Amino acid sequence: MMKFKLLFFFLAISALAQAQYSYISDRRFFAPDDLVGYDFKPAIKEVPNEDKEELDPGEYSFGISFNNLYVKGQGIEGVYNINNIHPEEYGFKLLLMNARDARLQGHLKVILNKYSMVEALIFKRSPNEKEIIFYQSAIPGKVNDEEKTYFTDRGEMVIENTDSLWGKTFYPFLRIHKDAKVQERLKMKDSTSITFVETITIVDKDAKKKNKAKDEVAADSLQVSAAATETVDTSIMEAPERKVKITKEYFVVVRSILQYKDGLQEDTSEKYPIKKISEKEDESAGLQEEKYKWEFLTDNKTKIVMYLNGDHSVSTFELGEKNYLMRGF
Repeated sequence: MMKFKLLFFFLAISALAQAQYSYISDRRFFAPDDLVGYDFKPAIKEVPNEDKEELDPGEYSFGISFNNLYVKGQGIEGVYNINNIHPEEYGFKLLLMNARDARLQGHLKVILNKYSMVEALIFKRSPNEKEIIFYQSAIPGKVNDEEKTYFTDRGEMVIENTDSLWGKTFYPFLRIHKDAKVQERLKMKDSTSITFVETITIVDKDAKKKNKAKDEVAADSLQVSAAATETVDTSIMEAPERKVKITKEYFVVVRSILQYKDGLQEDTSEKYPIKKISEKEDESAGLQEEKYKWEFLTDNKTKIVMYLNGDHSVSTFELGEKNYLMRGF
């Protein structure tokens, strides 16, 4: 049952994201666990010494879970059990077996470049079939320029302390659904943002007393008449000190526009009141590693955590069953 739920979730995320290639620069992969939940959508298919063709966005896809590889595409579509994932000099190698036909034992080679980004996937369905190479697309220059301006890069937003957090907004690039183990690549039109809001409320405690005094004076016609004829030199009077109550409230607001397959959109916004922020430090972490951990105490049991690098730049934001990663992860 879990297998079909994961397959459905991969398809649902694909539908929400609509047709698009996965670009080489979208994600870096340093360990086998980084592959889990990712859905590769290559741009070119090549059978060595036979044929090479360009693919439509989403025509072929490779979705990786802890136990299975979900393959979409003519001639190779199916669910393949992952028996093991081996780190290799070129990247990673997934040893596979077809869930419905144990004779179909093959592999998926994940080819990394020097930046730990996936440039190609080499798929072999069974020992008797040839390897098929699937190349990922480089991100188009115009798209890269637009997204670089829009999304928050890892290392871009520096927040020195919790007091300077309020009023800040960042725009994550990847959303990881931890419960389903699926990674979702965000788009600009998703308008996904995380904002830290401080609201200040000022209540004049003397206002009611002042209004009451005016009412009493107005009720006494003699007193009103006497006050009208009396001359007072206000230049020597000091303004009375007013009593006010200042209340500060803090919130985390997460906004996102969901895109559905039928073309409908839903603008969602979730607001979480923050009572306290506790800080922890990993003294062994380096400048470009997640060194600081800020835990947000809320009114409910929702877990909210933000990780910052050694230079205090925002790296990861964790909200309940979702992780938000900055661009460049």
